[in-house]
Amino acid sequence: MARLGISLLCIAGGLLSAAASSGSAALAEQSRSTPAATASSSGKAPLDTVTVEARRERKELEREVNEFVFAVAVRYLHDSLSRWNTPVCPLVAGLPRGQGEFVLGRLTQIASSAKVPLAGEHCTGNFYVIVTPEPEKLIKQWQWHDPRMFRNRDGMGYLRNFRDVPRAVRVWYNIGFVSSEGRPIVSSDDLAGGLVGSTLGMELMMANVPTNRINMGSRLTYSAVHSLSSVIVIVDAKRVQALTFGQLADYIGMVGLAEVNQDAEVGTVPTILRLFRAESDPPPRLSAWDEAFLASLYAVDQASVVEQPMMKRQMVSSLARTATH
Repeated sequence: MARLGISLLCIAGGLLSAAASSGSAALAEQSRSTPAATASSSGKAPLDTVTVEARRERKELEREVNEFVFAVAVRYLHDSLSRWNTPVCPLVAGLPRGQGEFVLGRLTQIASSAKVPLAGEHCTGNFYVIVTPEPEKLIKQWQWHDPRMFRNRDGMGYLRNFRDVPRAVRVWYNIGFVSSEGRPIVSSDDLAGGLVGSTLGMELMMANVPTNRINMGSRLTYSAVHSLSSVIVIVDAKRVQALTFGQLADYIGMVGLAEVNQDAEVGTVPTILRLFRAESDPPPRLSAWDEAFLASLYAVDQASVVEQPMMKRQMVSSLARTATH
């Protein structure tokens, strides 16, 4: 009987062991055949699904960035975008002292964050911000006293549009060329002065055009780039009464540190450029998109012929990091 009992126990143990092995194999097979169900029961999405979604979001972000830069940045045929290459010296007028200092401080903060070159404390103004209830009158008087400040690079129609079309904020960009190495381009008058009596000197004096004496000889870089020499921002005091000084300063920073299209169609992208659109909820400050745009403009090689694609890649990376935090 004792032997029989041992035999029965051995047989039972073998059956239980076989059953357990069979059950484990079945569970393993089920786990391999239904990964979605297993992931669902654990409350986590499958890894491949997460990867696909991330790729879709990245592609959508790339598309939106491409459209944003295309709409906002003012482009020139076969030329670089415009930016400050000389140190910026903001000058604010037309506001009480405390408010003016606030706007000046905020503009300095925006420029510093975007790595825009800034002049020292005692500098000559080249980024003018004037708040006035009579912008048209101010422009006419300024043009009369200093016509060189409003260079007609796009003809008189451009100047008339700036002066006569009512806007809350008007922006005038004075843009010149510097070499790809950041050196000033010598005017034809200066160059012709050293060639007095020569045929070339006479031709240059008659043409009166800037002359770049630095020859890069490369199709991968521009020999000269667009450089902001001065920017005039005129604010119509009657049209900005509903805004905070923070909103106004951020808008001025965006349009004054880069040459942008104020009327750009930006889709659903959050941007301070929406400030004067007919929207119930105007933007309170510079958005992450605005900050990424300015930062990328000043981070990439301006002389590179792929300046804009580099900007877009940097914006995508910056905005993707912002979205994950």
